[in-house]
Amino acid sequence: MTSTPSTIKSAQVEATASDRDRIASFISDLPVAAALFDADLRYLAASPAWLAGFDLSVETVFGLRHQDLDPDNGAVLTALQQSALGGEAAEGCANAAAADGACPERILRVSPWHGPDGSVIGVVAIARDAWLAAANESAPESVDALTGLPGRDAFIGQVRAALVAAEGARRGAAVFVVNLDNFRGINGLYGVRAGDNVLRTIGKRVRAGVRSRLLSSRLPRSEGDYVARLGADEFGILIGNPTPSAAAAESFAQRILKLIEEPIVVGDHRIRLTASVGFLITGAPHASEDEVLRDLHAALHDAKSRGPNNVQAWRPALTRTTGHRFTLLDQLRRALEDGEFAVHYQPILRLGDRRIVGAEALLRWNHPSDGLVSPAAFLPILEDSSLIVPVGCWVIREVVRQMRIWQMLYGRDIVEWVSINVSPRQFNDPGLLLSTLTEIERSGFSLDRLKIEITESAAMRNPNMTRSVLDELRELGVRVAIDDFGTGYSALGALRHYAVDTIKIDSGFTSRLETDDGSELVMALLRIAQAYGAEVVAEGIETAAQRDILEARGCGFGQGFLFAKPMDGSFFGAYALTHLVQNGGAH
Repeated sequence: MTSTPSTIKSAQVEATASDRDRIASFISDLPVAAALFDADLRYLAASPAWLAGFDLSVETVFGLRHQDLDPDNGAVLTALQQSALGGEAAEGCANAAAADGACPERILRVSPWHGPDGSVIGVVAIARDAWLAAANESAPESVDALTGLPGRDAFIGQVRAALVAAEGARRGAAVFVVNLDNFRGINGLYGVRAGDNVLRTIGKRVRAGVRSRLLSSRLPRSEGDYVARLGADEFGILIGNPTPSAAAAESFAQRILKLIEEPIVVGDHRIRLTASVGFLITGAPHASEDEVLRDLHAALHDAKSRGPNNVQAWRPALTRTTGHRFTLLDQLRRALEDGEFAVHYQPILRLGDRRIVGAEALLRWNHPSDGLVSPAAFLPILEDSSLIVPVGCWVIREVVRQMRIWQMLYGRDIVEWVSINVSPRQFNDPGLLLSTLTEIERSGFSLDRLKIEITESAAMRNPNMTRSVLDELRELGVRVAIDDFGTGYSALGALRHYAVDTIKIDSGFTSRLETDDGSELVMALLRIAQAYGAEVVAEGIETAAQRDILEARGCGFGQGFLFAKPMDGSFFGAYALTHLVQNGGAH
C-alpha cells in the first residue's frame, strides 16, 4: 500500500535521534557512493565517495535537497526519490541518457528507508558507474564453489573494464589483494575441513566489509565495488569511481584487516588469523590488467615482508625490486638443481673447558660466475619464498651426510650435535620437514644429534602451530633451540609455551656485554633460561673479555669469531680434530 504524507511524517517522528546518528555515521564510513535522505528528501548522511562523485562538500549538504545543490541533474534523482517514497525501488541515469538509452557515466539506485514499523521514513541512494554495471553483465562469472565469490577470471575482467573506462579520464579504480598470513598451518593443525570453514568465513567478512547490507534488508547490492577469491588464501577487491584517495584506500584496508582478526569458532577451536594487504590506484603506469596484477602483488610482497597484519601501497620502486627478486629466485632454483649450495659450519664450544661440542650449519651459495655470494644478498629472498622449504630439507640431509663422514674419519666424539636453522615457512608448512626427518631416522641416524633452531619471534607468531610441530620433533628425538633469544615478542613467553633444550643469546647482546646495561640484560636472559632448565649458547663472541664475562655469569656455551669463522665440512673436521687432540682426546 502506498504511504500517505501524514503516514510518512508520523513514522519519521518514531525514528529517534540516536538511530539517525548511528545510521548517518555508518553511511559516512562506507567505501561506496551512498546517501541517506529524510521524507522531505533532505540529506541526512552521505559517504565520501558520494560527495566526491557529485562534487559536493560535507559542510554544505546536510539539511538541503540534492536538487538545490545540483540543478542540472537533481531532477533525475528527485524523481527516483519520489518513487522510493511510494515504497518502490527505482533506478535511472544520473545524467542525460545516450541515444540508445544507455547511461554514459553513472547509474542511480534509490530504495525506500523503512522505519521500525515498516513505514517509509526516507530513502537510501546508491550511485555506481555504468562501466562497472556493464562489466558485471559481460565478465565471465567464474564462481568459486567454496566461498560463493566470483573467481580470478571474473576479477581480471573487472580490472580490465575499469582500465578501459579510465582511458582519457582523470580517475581510476582502487584495487586490493588480501592474503591470509600463514594459512597453510590451519590445514595442518586443524584439518582441511576446518580450513575450508575458515575460508568461507573470511570470504563473508571481506564481502560484508565491502558490500554492507546493514542499513536495510531492502537495500540493493552495490555494484560500485567487487570482491573475488583469487587463490587458496587470497582475495581481490576493486572499488570504482569515484576514486578514493590513497589515505582513504589505506584506511579501508585497515578496516578489512580488523574484520579478519576477529576469532573464528570451528568446533571447539577459536582460530585467529591475520592478513596482509597490497593496494594501488590505477593510473598511467597501468595499461593492462597484467600490469595491475603485477604491481598489486609487488605491494603485497612488500606488506608481507614487513610482518603479519600489514598494509602497503604500491610504489614504482617495488616493481623494480620485485623484478630483481624474481630473477634471483630463478637463479636460486637453478642453484638447488645444479648443486651450487654448500653448508659451512661454525664451532660451538663449551666455555668451561674450551672444547668443541657442536656446530651451527650455515647455508652458502657458490655462484658459478660470482663465487661465494654473501648470505645477506640471498637468504632474505630465499626465506621469504616457498623455495626455502626444499632448500631447508636439503640442508638437513647434507648435514647428516657430513656428520656420517666425520664419524667415519674421526669417530663420533668429533662433534656431539649440529644446529640447523629452520625458517617460519618450514614450521607453517611442516609436512616436508617432518617427512625428511622421519626418512633420516629410518636410515639409522640418531636424530638426537640434530638441533633445530627457530627464532623467538617466529615461534611466538603462531604458538599453537609451533607447539604442534615441536611436539612432533620431540617425538622423533630432535633437540630444539630458540634462536635470537630476547629479541622477539617475549623471552619469558617463549620458554613458558615450549619445552626447549637450548636458547641462543643474540650477538647484539653479546657485543654490549662490557657496558653496564648490556651486562644486566644478558644476566636477566641467563636467569630466565636457567629457571627453565635450558642450556645457553652465546652468539657473536669476538673478544676474550666477552668470553670471560659469559663464563663467569654461568653461560655454558659460546660461538663467534674469537674461536673460528664458519668453514666448510672438510676444514671443520680438521679443526675439530685438532681441538680434540689438544684437549686430551675425550669429552
